Amino acid sequence: MQAHHQQSIFSPRRLGHVNFIVADLERSIGFYQQACGLNLEFTETGIRAGFMGVGHTPHDIGMIEQTQEARYGRDGHLQMPRGVASRIGLNHLAWEMESEAALVTAWEQAQAAGLGESSRTVDHQIARSIYLRDPDGNMNEFYADTIAEWRAVLHGDMDLITSTWEPGTPAPSPEPRWHENPPTRVFEGAVMQPRRLSHAVLLTPDLAPMLRFYTGIAGLRVVHAGADVALLRPRATQSAYQLALVRSQEKGLHHFAFEVDGGTDWTGSALRLRDMGLAAESRQDGPLKRSLFVTDADGFLVEFCAPLPHALERLETAGWLPISEDTAFRV
Repeated sequence: MQAHHQQSIFSPRRLGHVNFIVADLERSIGFYQQACGLNLEFTETGIRAGFMGVGHTPHDIGMIEQTQEARYGRDGHLQMPRGVASRIGLNHLAWEMESEAALVTAWEQAQAAGLGESSRTVDHQIARSIYLRDPDGNMNEFYADTIAEWRAVLHGDMDLITSTWEPGTPAPSPEPRWHENPPTRVFEGAVMQPRRLSHAVLLTPDLAPMLRFYTGIAGLRVVHAGADVALLRPRATQSAYQLALVRSQEKGLHHFAFEVDGGTDWTGSALRLRDMGLAAESRQDGPLKRSLFVTDADGFLVEFCAPLPHALERLETAGWLPISEDTAFRV
């Protein structure tokens, strides 16, 4: 498969977070603390949501409890229409932009390209966001932080934080509000101790239109494109890739991954997770990394991976990667 090279609309720095719908918020918070080593940064009980992470961004994962009902943000803003959170699964992937000015410029280009009617814009107080769906219906958030010291604002249980935003009002700042070397934290006693969010894997029956969206609109760069898998990365990530698109009869989120230290005790960690009653398996046969997979109570598959030496160079120079029936696990 040939990669598409064209001027993109968005140009994100990195994958900021993964947001998904869970059955029981408290149960999921406990899993991501004790098993996955994430800190609870803040909750928003008005919409039954929790936000957790290591500290590189305001959250690496966001979770919203399943409901049939609509959920509203500040000032009566319809944040989630009725039925949107009715099914457990991916809510959105979020991509961090350089600045609010860059985000607004991308919004203007999206409108000129005819994408305005299919998009949604919101103000999250510490960030402003544009939401767009890919060809398979997966939601993508493109956001820019508006407050650098986000922990001074987001902590504990928050009042409703999301409201309507008109891009360009107020005048967008060109100043980046992300941290070059942010203070990070670990959750003491957790089985895994992640460094950062690594990547997400989406399954798709039709790879070509998904690849066009994530290059031409989302602005990711292809580092590998084959018949059954495409690996892409934003321009400023430390990960070799941050999105894998895998050809499949199914579609949607397959798993998301965190990077851990290469000295991780893979076998011991898998045994500890199993002792907690969790399905866990250590896999060390990947072409780019060593990994451990664990499944939570909702069926979400979480990968912890340690990139092998020179993984990025391998991706950037290789014309192919080993592909097997187990492709989704290998990426």
